[in-house]
Amino acid sequence: MTHDIAQIAAWLQPQDILFDADVRDRTHALELVAATICGARGLDPAPVFRALCRREQAGSTALGDGFAIPHARIDGIERPITLFIRTRRPIAFDAPDGKPVSQMLAITVPEDGAKDDHLQLLALMARLFSEHRFRAQLDGAQDAAAVEDAFRAGTARVASASS
Repeated sequence: MTHDIAQIAAWLQPQDILFDADVRDRTHALELVAATICGARGLDPAPVFRALCRREQAGSTALGDGFAIPHARIDGIERPITLFIRTRRPIAFDAPDGKPVSQMLAITVPEDGAKDDHLQLLALMARLFSEHRFRAQLDGAQDAAAVEDAFRAGTARVASASS
């Protein structure tokens, strides 16, 4: 893979970890993702929002158990950008188990990047979010450092299990 799975923790910057996000619904959550990712980087959020919405229209990115991985390939970014959000209230996200979503890891990758790498990254993240231990760590995280630690430890476990 072009980007090692353990890099997820490095890609997740403290300003890209949001707690208690006040979002009304899935569309509002995607607007927040686009605005946050783009705002600090001087990018136009409109194309990012449209790409995220197109992906959601193709099928929900909710995994179940209150987690979702909204993602899109974006023209004009040079490396993957991730954003972790914990919402103030769970929101409907068309999850396979019908449960509302309260935690998201948004992933944007370069449009010209390798599609297989993107899909492999998403599959590994889905495995990570399926771990009870990882979900419990995120549930208990009270600050950005705790979220980073959860991703660092979780991605190391998933990476070692995949080798």
